Amino acid sequence: MIYSNIVQLPEEVAGKIAAGEVVERPLSVVKELLENSLDAGATSVTIEINKGGKEYIRVTDNGCGIPKDQLEIAFSRHATSKLRTTDDLDAIDTLGFRGEALASIASVSRTELVSRPAGQNLGARICIDSSSIVSMEDAACEEGTTIIVKDLFCSIPARLKFLKPDNTESALITDYVSKMAIAWPQVRIRLISNGSTLFTTPGKNSLKQAIMTVYSPKMCAGLLELASDDGSMQVKGYVSSPTYYEKNRRRQVFFVNGRLIKSKLLENAVSDAYSDKLFEGMYPAVFIFLTVDPSQLDVNIHPHKTEVRFYQEKEVGDFLIKSIRRTLLDPRGMEVRTVLPESNGPEIPAGTASEQRNVFVSPAVSAESDAPETVSDFVSSGTVSIASDPAYDDFFKELRALSEENEQVQEEIFEYNTSNRLLFSGLSIVGQFRDTYLILKDQDGLYILDQHAAHERVMYEKLVRSFNADVTASQQLLVPVVKDVGISEMQQAESAVDALLELGFDIKPFGPAAFAISAVPGFMDMSEAEDFIDEFFTAAAEGRNVQARKDQIISRSCKSAVKAHDHLSDDEIRALLLDLDRCENPYSCPHGRPTFVKFTEYELERMFRRK
Repeated sequence: MIYSNIVQLPEEVAGKIAAGEVVERPLSVVKELLENSLDAGATSVTIEINKGGKEYIRVTDNGCGIPKDQLEIAFSRHATSKLRTTDDLDAIDTLGFRGEALASIASVSRTELVSRPAGQNLGARICIDSSSIVSMEDAACEEGTTIIVKDLFCSIPARLKFLKPDNTESALITDYVSKMAIAWPQVRIRLISNGSTLFTTPGKNSLKQAIMTVYSPKMCAGLLELASDDGSMQVKGYVSSPTYYEKNRRRQVFFVNGRLIKSKLLENAVSDAYSDKLFEGMYPAVFIFLTVDPSQLDVNIHPHKTEVRFYQEKEVGDFLIKSIRRTLLDPRGMEVRTVLPESNGPEIPAGTASEQRNVFVSPAVSAESDAPETVSDFVSSGTVSIASDPAYDDFFKELRALSEENEQVQEEIFEYNTSNRLLFSGLSIVGQFRDTYLILKDQDGLYILDQHAAHERVMYEKLVRSFNADVTASQQLLVPVVKDVGISEMQQAESAVDALLELGFDIKPFGPAAFAISAVPGFMDMSEAEDFIDEFFTAAAEGRNVQARKDQIISRSCKSAVKAHDHLSDDEIRALLLDLDRCENPYSCPHGRPTFVKFTEYELERMFRRK
């Protein structure tokens, strides 16, 4: 709808539009109120929420308080005590500064604020309903400020439809408050959800102790202290040793001048610092607190204040990379083993991609051993040796072309009936190429099997069968295993427990930040089970519906499958081939990639120009 005349919007409408920029969900309210408490110099803050903050949010602090004669203006738009002129924007050292938070919160909820400044005998209370002041009166209260927010979005109920379930909204708040508790270890922060205390930090100015309160002891045990100062900026915090890694960046927390931020610049700097320590897909845990001159930083980018712009990005990135690398050279970090895939095979020589492509060495034969003299020696040893020569480029081009053709006929292979179905266990083992591909043969041809794709298929079908079975076979553990998840992720993880129970796990909450595992599916060992549980918990933490997407989660959960570069013994290879025979579809992995390619004698002769 478009009106014919341009008019000035009423303050009520303009306020609700502005509130949409600041208050997106209950987390936004908690964030703004907690930041106000910290800016007020509080040394103790209690946050209480009900139903994920949709119904009730209460934040109580012992900060400086607000005088009665300033309560009304505090709820006006663009009212703040933290800056006066545009020059102040160039040197912001507080968490809040826009003067929009209280006005925005009050415009979309029923709000009550009670406050008493230090040194005054009496405090005051103000009640506001959707921007309209209902009452203001004297009140007896403790020094500091308490603000209660009820019925969030009562004035714009359409916004409620976009909120997540209560446990998800609560989990978002828990994650944020726990991170702020780490950033402000000198402040005692307590979080209560639906009447239960989730955590209370000691407030004794110990960063390590604050981290241990929120996260798992296993992670904290591998943390190395980070501290560096180049005169223009300082960094402190903790980074994990190379023995500890995560499958995502959820354990990477960045603060700049005490403000929790998201920064690709800092993420990339961390990745560069660990580039030779961890493989792709592995992420360190870092808790980084960067202090820079406020004049070298722009925090006035977005109302959420989670984005900042550094005026000297390269210098900041280089400083962080050097600081982390220096920490990782600490003797405490060198005592731990580097996380590398195990391999019993010889080291592949360094060189260009073209040179590496043409070096074929089997784990069974040393690179320095005598080359086979006959074709039969070549086949029995599993050794392939091709000179690094550009003349072989055509050979590899044709090999790749045949591989692509092979993918196109996978569906035809799958249509084989049981009588003419390929039995992998009947193939002879020739060797293993680069501890990644199995070289097999029979009278019909030569087979190259991707060991990781094949084992993923085996694991996937076992999981699906377990999930679909009326009675899931479980193996009881002699002693329950306690799995720490950290307070910040406990609520998300609990949403995945029912799905795990259906799959044959016996897993129950064990305290405020851990689970006790008493049984796992019969076909899993403990390491596989823990990897599988991690995948479920990660899915829950990312807000995905675990119950509705079990099949997708299962297909992504085969993290414990045999990896590329894992050396397999002949017995392990035979066991894998036998498991593959038992699969309904052994011809592709759960993601659709082929598990093997086959070359007939005719195809090989054509590649060698014999046909």
